[in-house]
Amino acid sequence: MAEERYVVLARKWRPQRFDDVVGQEHITRTLKNALASGRIHHAFLFIGSRGIGKTTSARILAKALNCLAFDKPTPDPCGECDNCVSIGAGTNIDVIEIDGASNNGVDDVREIRDNIRMVPSHGRRKVYIIDEVHQLSGAAFNALLKTLEEPPPHAVFILATTEAHKIPATIISRCQRYDFRRVAINDLIALLQKILDDEGRTASEEALHAMSRAAEGGVRDAESILDEMLTYCDGEITFKAVFEMLGLVDWNLFHQLTGAILDKDIPRQLQLVEDVVAGGKDLTQFVNDVLLYFRNLLVCKTADPRGLLHLPEDEIRGMQEHAGRFTMMELIRLVEQFAQLSSGFDSQLAQRIALEALLIRISKAGVEVSVDSVLEKLLRLEEGGGAGASRAAAKPKAGEPPPNPRQAGPAEPAPAAPAMQQQRATVTEANLRERWQSIVEELVQDDLNLGLRLNEAVPVGIEDGVVTLQFAADAVEARSVAERPGCRAAIEEALAKHTENLRSFRTALAAPMEVREAGPEAESGAGPGFYSAVNAEDARAAFEDPLVSKVMEVFKGRIAKVRRADGAADAGRASS
Repeated sequence: MAEERYVVLARKWRPQRFDDVVGQEHITRTLKNALASGRIHHAFLFIGSRGIGKTTSARILAKALNCLAFDKPTPDPCGECDNCVSIGAGTNIDVIEIDGASNNGVDDVREIRDNIRMVPSHGRRKVYIIDEVHQLSGAAFNALLKTLEEPPPHAVFILATTEAHKIPATIISRCQRYDFRRVAINDLIALLQKILDDEGRTASEEALHAMSRAAEGGVRDAESILDEMLTYCDGEITFKAVFEMLGLVDWNLFHQLTGAILDKDIPRQLQLVEDVVAGGKDLTQFVNDVLLYFRNLLVCKTADPRGLLHLPEDEIRGMQEHAGRFTMMELIRLVEQFAQLSSGFDSQLAQRIALEALLIRISKAGVEVSVDSVLEKLLRLEEGGGAGASRAAAKPKAGEPPPNPRQAGPAEPAPAAPAMQQQRATVTEANLRERWQSIVEELVQDDLNLGLRLNEAVPVGIEDGVVTLQFAADAVEARSVAERPGCRAAIEEALAKHTENLRSFRTALAAPMEVREAGPEAESGAGPGFYSAVNAEDARAAFEDPLVSKVMEVFKGRIAKVRRADGAADAGRASS
């Protein structure tokens, strides 16, 4: 007796009816309605990533068009007649599946065009399923155009692709387009649990979530991972076993790396990177995992992680402990930096060097993490007074409690709110900078990062209700933050709220500024960061303040504006 051949889960559990397709209800519902009403198009374009049901749905559609249990197309093919069985097995002569990658020449398409005139042998429709259609040559697409536009009444084309942008617009316009989505994690978990129940096996909830996340929305990938795990594990599939089988980095290493970052232990950080490389792990995946870990720390910092992170309880406790040692700004900064590091490298070596350089930079005192405290101190200074006031407040008299830094300086009645905060004002060239600064100060309250970035911009003109914001030549990142859709909406909302005539803004980068070599600023000895627009005496006094000096050093900035503590002039501010 011949040995029974094992069928992999991805084939064994391949959907045979529209209702079995996971996570694509928006497509299966439309196709079923079209079949029920008889409004069947002659050309379909299925778009989506790999393993989410494009070819499977194409086969089910072919069954629905040719099922012998009904005298017309049906949304629910029987799955048992000769046509349904042969189509499911890929042996039906009226349903032709073509691989666009290996049959991509103009001669292949001409052969299709010549054979399409022949009527179906056993069914109502002759169906051509062209997979990876984007790999057809330009000449092949041109040969397909006329046939797609005016095919014989019995012919139906189903084109499937993972890269829709490579398909000519003339082809897309002749097809009904269906965009397949990546399947949600909860849908994948439900599918995996259903398969496990049928196989008589079990898996922990955390293991199911880990497998579903690793599949990245692909049904076939999720089933393949489960297939491996059923072979790897003798009993229950555990969270640890999934990590071991998939070659993922142990979460304990991320805990160690985070602890080393917090302790500024650079040798330990570099050793952990060496361990990852020596273990044969892919650095790109490792950086993505680090990014996900710090994203999870951010979740722990802002919400209840148990409702959002499906991880073992000890993992969550470890992340909560680490999250408590970071400030919100530090976590946001780290997430942004690791996100920038997650792509754009041609080799493992380049990515390793960039990763190590980033870890060293964020651990060096006064370079990254301490910048956030400097910025926070600047904001407090602006609320409570200037540099002189902060120094005076730092020396309380004997027996007196330390003063509140927000109340530094002589006690005075709170100044009245500026007029622009009470009513909308018309902005002109004369009051543009003053009004803009007030708007920025309000934006800081809602979005600290955006407000700080906008402090690097100078309003230089108004035209047709649009204000031009000029950023320094090296402030490319600050400009990009302002141009983000969410940030742009917030800025425009503030402009509409506080001004009568400004509705939007545009950004520009200034040409690199040249330093004056002569003049009172150069003679003052204040350094090349001072420009002629600033009074030399005020600039020198501001630079003597250790906080301002530190900001200048960190940001490589210049003194752009000086405001006295008593409010008589303008606030001391370092501009980077």
